Amino acid sequence: MKLLIAIFFSMATLGFAAGTDYDPINLTVAPGSNPTQLNFAWQTTSAGKAVVQLIPAGGKAKTFAGTQAKVTATQFNADDASVATGTFADAVTVTGLTDATTYEYRVGDGKNWSATYPLVTHSQKEFAFLAVGDPQIGAKATGAKSLDADKAGWVDTLNQATTKFPNASFLLSLGDEVNDYNKRTTQDAEYLAYFSPAQLRSLPLAAIEGNHDFQMGEYYGFHYNQPNRSATYGTSYGNDGDYWFVYGNVLFLLLNSNTESVATHDVFLRDAIAKNPQTTWRIVAYHHALYSEADHVTDPDVIDRRANYGPVFDRYHIDLALGGHDHSYTRTYPIVGGKPQTAPNAAGTVYVTLNSGSGSKFYDWKDATPEVYSALRWQGKVPSYTSIAVSADQLTVTTYRTDDQSVVDTFSLKKAQ
Repeated sequence: MKLLIAIFFSMATLGFAAGTDYDPINLTVAPGSNPTQLNFAWQTTSAGKAVVQLIPAGGKAKTFAGTQAKVTATQFNADDASVATGTFADAVTVTGLTDATTYEYRVGDGKNWSATYPLVTHSQKEFAFLAVGDPQIGAKATGAKSLDADKAGWVDTLNQATTKFPNASFLLSLGDEVNDYNKRTTQDAEYLAYFSPAQLRSLPLAAIEGNHDFQMGEYYGFHYNQPNRSATYGTSYGNDGDYWFVYGNVLFLLLNSNTESVATHDVFLRDAIAKNPQTTWRIVAYHHALYSEADHVTDPDVIDRRANYGPVFDRYHIDLALGGHDHSYTRTYPIVGGKPQTAPNAAGTVYVTLNSGSGSKFYDWKDATPEVYSALRWQGKVPSYTSIAVSADQLTVTTYRTDDQSVVDTFSLKKAQ
């Protein structure tokens, strides 16, 4: 993958001197509230200021200050109390970005600086983003080097995806980024592996909280800096709530489905949609897939979500619903009122469950016969990723397997102008 490394790291510097005296941990970039913003997050081992410096090609550097917080976590101790980890979480929002521009950035404390990294913004008129299901780093069941194997699979998936789609605007990760429930040191090793791909310093990442991520209370949230994050709706066990952002003509609505009750998500969706009436498309993403075909399809909590989330998505005219959790691929017919609409060009929400993005774990079908709502299902037991291309009147969703880059599924949704 020498070409890929060249794309991300062999750029001539735009004005910053090389820095090596500041070493951010798990540095990542997230979409901002809108495409003129980006949100940065990282951890450090010492208290100090949180600063990002950004310079456009041919322009002058700007400095953006953020916040730093002491990191705490719950580790199923006797009283479920949160304890300090001895580390700090840094969060900075950069504003004033322009489309189709090459930038360079570095992070630090205002005096000491990291290495420099490239960023490229893209057009909002027609764009594509990538999506993956359940990397779940650390989930491979056998072998002393299972973490290394999961990391290698995850790195390979991002190499494959970004080589094929070098202009992707961001990556959507549908929960269970890491695996361990109980031990922070194990989960920390998994986070280091998850954030290890070089692309995640330059490709914005919109992550969702899965059931394996949230067991240590608020700890998950210290790894990300998500835009428009709710402190009220979708919160549970000290975890972050739902959040939203706009990119181009799409409103992205990301739900913390660890909060099973639909009422809180209902209010969140209503408010976010009311704030963004100009958008054409509405895409909801969450971890616990409502319509799938493997181990979790008959779980009582999934059955409950399927019965209660669906009517809310109908009410708000959600075009596409993306989920994970079931480690297999399923795409439904458009669904309205819990019923599949099999007529050509039928209205309704299409639900897509993505398979594993790393290959750490796969599930077999619950039944030999596909469910009546399934337009297509696939379990190749190889990692996969999805590209979603967006235009004014069409979404085109294409899923690829990583071993040979062949197409697993492709379909389009069209909207009348």
